[in-house]
Amino acid sequence: MKKIILLLLIFILSVPTSSAADKSNKKKAKKEICISFDELPVAVSFQDVDRDAITYLILQALKKYEVKAIGFVVGDQVNESFDILGEWLNSGHTLGNMTYSNQDFNQLGISQFIDDLIHGEKELEPMIKGFGQKQKYFRYPYLHYGNSSEKKKQLSLYLDSKQLHVVPATVVIEDYLYNMSLDKMGKEPDTTDYFALMNEYINHVLDEIEASEKLSKEILNRPCKQILKLRANRINAVFLDEMLGAIKELGYKFITVDKALKDKAFHRPEAYFGAGTVNFLQMLKDSDPDHLPAQ
Repeated sequence: MKKIILLLLIFILSVPTSSAADKSNKKKAKKEICISFDELPVAVSFQDVDRDAITYLILQALKKYEVKAIGFVVGDQVNESFDILGEWLNSGHTLGNMTYSNQDFNQLGISQFIDDLIHGEKELEPMIKGFGQKQKYFRYPYLHYGNSSEKKKQLSLYLDSKQLHVVPATVVIEDYLYNMSLDKMGKEPDTTDYFALMNEYINHVLDEIEASEKLSKEILNRPCKQILKLRANRINAVFLDEMLGAIKELGYKFITVDKALKDKAFHRPEAYFGAGTVNFLQMLKDSDPDHLPAQ
């Protein structure tokens, strides 16, 4: 009898309590994502765009889901868009530099690109200082980090010297293609086509997030803090509410850029020299081992 009681006690003690199991599951299921926008105030389009309407819809959706995003500004549009950029800052979002003319680093010399970067910084800095933003952020146009080791090294040294924090992206989507499809529908699209495009686009975003999660586990053996790259364009204005809702349904918590960049994954060295636009995790995977520091 004593032996049976002892075995029962061992069994009971070996089974985690429901609260402990819940905490373990919550910790395991923790997923975080930062929302970022390129080409502020509004991305260039082949169609006429309503800057105010696009900005309003994006900011309303972000507010609804309590998202604090980061937007990267093209400097040559600052002077004519003070009010729009001010709305981003007034709403508690962060702004970063995306050079003055949004030119491709892979197509420019190092001096020419740095000049463009400096020009963009001069346009943006007075505004962010006026709103009390202390940290300075930078994103490479088209996520092109340089097509040679020397160019990448020189620019990296310059960015470090100016305390400019580079913000990569782990989730890169083809929103410009979907935006073109939306533009082709005109200002009053057919309802059936409109909702079909919305479903297709949001599923594309969710698929890319899932792919990035798998890549993170493959490379890092763990989930990482995700950074989603969107353009400030019409399709992301009209579908952002549904997109953020779908991402939240997957169990994601929306985080700031500061919190995202604390992930150690973004401090790992990479040596990717491809010409394509790929996410940061893919850059880690496809890095040239001959250009990585010895471990």
